[in-house]
Parts: sequence; structure tokens; C-alpha cells
Amino acid sequence: MASPRGPLSSVEQVRDELRRLGYLEHGVDRFVLSGAASTSPARASARAAVRVGVLGGLLFGAVLTLAAAALDPRLRREPWDLLVLSVYLVVTLALVTGTAALLGGLAAGWWGRTRGRRPGPTLVRDVGLGLGVVGLGYVALWWRAHAWGAPVAVQVASLALGLALSAALGRFGALAAVAVLTAGGMGDRLPEASLSRRRMLPLLAAAALILGGAVSAAAYLSNSSAAAVPDFAVVPTGVRVRVIGVDGLDRRMAEQRIARGEMPRLQALRAVSARGVLRAEPEQVPAIVWTTIATGRGPEAHGIRATGARRLPGMRGPVALPEEDPFARALGSATDLLRLGRAQPATSVLRRAKTFWNVASEKGLRVGVVNWWATWPADPVNGYMVTERALFKLEKGGEFDRETSPPEVFERLRPLALSAADKPRDIDTFALEAAHTLRAPSPPDVEALYLPGLDIVTMQHLGEGATADLAGLDARLDAVRAYYAFVDALIGRAVDESQPGDVLVVVGDTGRLSRRSGSAEGLIVLHGPPLAAADLGVVSERDVAPTVLHLAGLPCSRELEGRVIETALAPEFRAAHPVRWVESYGRRPPGRPAESAFDREMLEELRSLGYVQ
Repeated sequence: MASPRGPLSSVEQVRDELRRLGYLEHGVDRFVLSGAASTSPARASARAAVRVGVLGGLLFGAVLTLAAAALDPRLRREPWDLLVLSVYLVVTLALVTGTAALLGGLAAGWWGRTRGRRPGPTLVRDVGLGLGVVGLGYVALWWRAHAWGAPVAVQVASLALGLALSAALGRFGALAAVAVLTAGGMGDRLPEASLSRRRMLPLLAAAALILGGAVSAAAYLSNSSAAAVPDFAVVPTGVRVRVIGVDGLDRRMAEQRIARGEMPRLQALRAVSARGVLRAEPEQVPAIVWTTIATGRGPEAHGIRATGARRLPGMRGPVALPEEDPFARALGSATDLLRLGRAQPATSVLRRAKTFWNVASEKGLRVGVVNWWATWPADPVNGYMVTERALFKLEKGGEFDRETSPPEVFERLRPLALSAADKPRDIDTFALEAAHTLRAPSPPDVEALYLPGLDIVTMQHLGEGATADLAGLDARLDAVRAYYAFVDALIGRAVDESQPGDVLVVVGDTGRLSRRSGSAEGLIVLHGPPLAAADLGVVSERDVAPTVLHLAGLPCSRELEGRVIETALAPEFRAAHPVRWVESYGRRPPGRPAESAFDREMLEELRSLGYVQ
């Protein structure tokens, strides 16, 4: 209830009234409200905002540091990085909380004085409720983007933690409103702080810390349960699997080219193969899409959330800032503006899930990987790996810095990396030539090759950076059509190189431009002895990894979010090799922090190709 007394005329009366209403009975209230009665509303609002910022930064920063340590194994291996991150979180959240409290206090002062009205007794509650709802809205968006699909224990604990933090934010805002109203001589209009309100903030702080620990424990235990690699065997199938990823291969455009006789090799391949429509992932960032294809899991699980990352001062490892998260984008922009961080491309250090070639290599199969996104620094594999940085480093005459595995592969490829005026064709040609060189004399059991050229050409001629000159539209379309014909020749070469027992899997992702148009459909073609010529209908990009692993004689993990495309398999193969299951492939070992003097040049290459702004 509101105080029945009239306007208060002295500082002592205001203090007595606050004490009578229960606002000065514990340390948090006294810390925030101290001095409010003897200053102006503007100063009271600023002072309360600073003090609330200190409290909020310490509370929210501590809670989120606990959660970050549980969710990211790299931070548990690098205590220094965790300490530095906690400092950044405390400072950032202090600014956010203080700003929210300042806005709440100013809103209370404005509402209390506008049009000559005196504030009602519910104003403090309304300000706190408004800030709490805003905080809860952001928590809901964050939870949907980051915790959806996580283990149930993590989801429940994260949601409860978000509720506690939102309530604490609302309480902080309410205290700021009390400070402003007190400074404005309206202390007689404050509601009584009931016993529950008096204890709310300490209880919320304790609940948030407990729930933060619960999130940490739940996430840590869910990760630990997958740490041990199950003892499963490879059942030989007599099949070697070669995956060729073609970025920007839009299904409708390809079918138009086929109808006009401009992609004869793809047409012939589809006629004798299992083929289907590839349902595109919602993400528009190639690094995310192709890591999802390689792992069979979404970005929440595999950890690649953007084309690049930030390396903050004092931290050894990079921090991924999801491009779809507005708060993360704002934080990234702020670090750039203040020159607090160095940008670097996304790296394999950020990837938390195993790729299909990691699983195959660990079980003794020979693997080969060329030019796939987010593979630098190269993992040690049973076979060879050429990362996405190799070509750019070689053509500049650079020295080896984990661009390949084993290291001697780097020098073997140097003669292939001649600079060319047509960068997209140069990249694709190098990738195919590198794969051809390294797979001889004996092809690997599992191979993955990524060709980005078509997507780059499409964006250069038709994307946001393309000229708006309509007179040149035909020429730009002709350039894209010509590259479709070039891709057809590359696919034909892969078919010609096939040996008995080879399965060729062509994965055509629709690319960035088609995704932005909202009508994204790629294509998939599977060709080889154990496969049936069939229409597969619509399949998911997350189905690629489990299908490749099954063809190679490996069981499927129940952690994978896709399925084996069994309709592509011949009946004899399905009968002889039923799908086997394991609970997990084990957790990918956390990568050591990786930084290279080539980071800046690599970012410039990505910028010139339209991948980063």
C-alpha cells in the first residue's frame, strides 16, 4: 500500500519513510538507495544506475561465466581465458544492467512529473515489471537459438536461470525507480516493501548462482557422458566414398541448364544414380552450412556460428559471435569500434563435434579432405588434409603453418598453386588437382572435397555487391551460366576418375543467393555399385554424414540429427549391411588456441570473395 502521509519536507523524513516502508533493511537496498534523498532526480538516477551496474555485472557475470565454462570445453582447458572472459562479461553486463536501470529510473521520473501528475503507488512495480519482461524476451530468444535441442537438463536449467536473471533485472530497475522518486520528493508515494520484496534480490541472486551451477553441471555431465569413444568396429563394405560439395548449385537452375543441354555430365549421372532434392539449412553462412553437412549436427552442437571469430585482448583462444544473435552482433561491432578485439576467420578450434572424416580416421580408415570450411589448423588424420587456407598461403609463397596434414603435403602442392586472374576457377581447379595428386596411387576410403567457385561467381554477378546496371544483366547471367557448365565439367572429371568400388556423392548446396530469395533447394546425387537408381524425394543436409559413414562400414551415432538415406541403397547392400547404432562417437578433443600471422590476409581474401563485410 502507498504511504498515507503527505509530501516529505526533509532528508531525515525521507529516510525514515524509506525505512518504515522496508527499503533499507538489507545491504543491497542501502547500497543502491544511499544518498538518494539528498540529491536531484537526474543524479539519483545516474548514481543508482552505476551501483546497480556494479551489482548486476558481478551477479550476471559470475553466473554466465559458470555456464560458459560448462558449455565450452576449451575454456575448461584454458583457465586464463576463462578468467579474462569473466572480466569481459562482468564489465559488459555491468554496462547493460546499469543502462537498463538508468532507463528505468528516468522513465519513473518522467512519468511521475509529466502533466503535473503524481505517480501512483504501482509505478515502481510497473518499471520493474517492464524491465523484467524485456529481459525475459531476450532470454526466450537466446534459449530458442542456443538451448533448443540441448539435453533436457540443460534446457530446463537454462530456462530457469533466465527467469531468475530476468526477475533480478526487474528488481534492479525497481530500485532505480525508488531512488529517482525519492530524490524527486515523491517518497510518500512509494509502495510498502513487503517481506517478500525485501528478500527478493538476495534470493534471486542466490537462485541465479545455484541455477548457473546447475546449468554448468548439467552441461558438463552431458558432455562427459560422450567423452569415452565407444568400442565399435568397422564392418568392411568394399566401398570407398568420395563426397564432392558444390556450393551454389541451385536445383532449379541446374535443371534449366540440363534441359538446354548445357550440363550433359550431370544429366547422365543423375539418370543412373540415386538423386534427390536437398533441403537447405536456414543458415546463410557457408562455414555453418558445410560444417553441418560434415558433422550431421546443427550449429548449436558443432560450434561454428559465423564465418569469423573475435580474439579479445588477453585471451589465447578465439570467441565465436553468432551472426544471427543481435546482441552478439552489437558486441562484435563494439569490440571493432573500440579496437578491443582482432577478427580472424572461423577455425577448427571452434568446432566441437566430429566430422565424418574424423570418425572414419579414428577407426583406421584412410581419409582425404581438401578445401573444406573451418578445417584450419589441420587435424592429424590417417591420410591427408588440405585446409581452406592452403591455396591462399601457397599462392603468396608463404611458409607452412598447419595448412595441411601431414606437413609434407604442403610442399607437394606448391606447384599447383599458381595465381590466376579468375579466382573462383582458380580455387576449384586447385582443389580438384590437389585431390587428384594426393589420392594417387591408392584412393582414400573416405574423401571430402569442397568447391566454392559457383557460389562466389553467383554472388559476384547477381548478389548484393553486383552492379545494378540493367544493361549488363545478360552478361552477368551468362557468366553464371558459363560457370554451371564449368562445374558440369568438374563433375564429369570426378566421374571419369572413379574406380571400381567407388561411391560418388555430389552434394549441391543452393548457395547464399538462393537462400536469401527464400526458395532454396539444392540437389544430391549418389552413384556407385551399392546404390539404386531412384528418386529420393527431399533429403536433409544433415543426412549426408550418417549416409557416408554407413557406406564406409561405420555405425551411426544417435547424436546425429540426420538419418541414413536407405532408399538410395540397393536391396542387396541393405540386406548385407543393416544400419548399426552407437550412442556417441565421443566428444571431439578441445582444440588448442590457434593464431596465425596470416589471419589478416585470410580475412582480406574472404572479404574479396564476398564472405565477410
